[in-house]
Amino acid sequence: MSEPAYVLDSTAFYAGIPYQGSGRYFTTYLVLEEVRHHSVGSSLIHSRVQVTEPTPGSVDRVKGTAAKTGDIGALSLTDISILALGLDLKNGEGGVSLVSDDFAVRNVAEVLSIPLASTTMKGGEWKNITWKIYCRGCGKTYTNPKLTTCPVCGTQLVRKASSS
Repeated sequence: MSEPAYVLDSTAFYAGIPYQGSGRYFTTYLVLEEVRHHSVGSSLIHSRVQVTEPTPGSVDRVKGTAAKTGDIGALSLTDISILALGLDLKNGEGGVSLVSDDFAVRNVAEVLSIPLASTTMKGGEWKNITWKIYCRGCGKTYTNPKLTTCPVCGTQLVRKASSS
């Protein structure tokens, strides 16, 4: 049986995951850039972690899924890159898990059926979240994640988890 494979978000490096235990570790150059400034030894990263980029098709699929779940505004380019890499490796490597404690990342990964692992989250089962954008002023809801103010009353829009 082969070693488990993991796609690592920045939080995985801060938690020390690639420096302990066994496994095959993957990340993107954007994650590497984030952790490079936080006492994470780049020589150790390169000896234990394969740094690669996701395919453009997977990036597009992640963005489309995030737009549908309402998470697109909460995802950074780095988040999108690890999700897309997880999607690529899920299709190619088989048993890959995405290691992140970011709720938006985990939500989109769940919808894309990318297996999840965690650095610190404890407790019950992960539940998929769909976000609604709404106006606190007039109560109108919107689906366009790029809207920031209500076109009806001018109040700043907020995002909340939907029960549906």
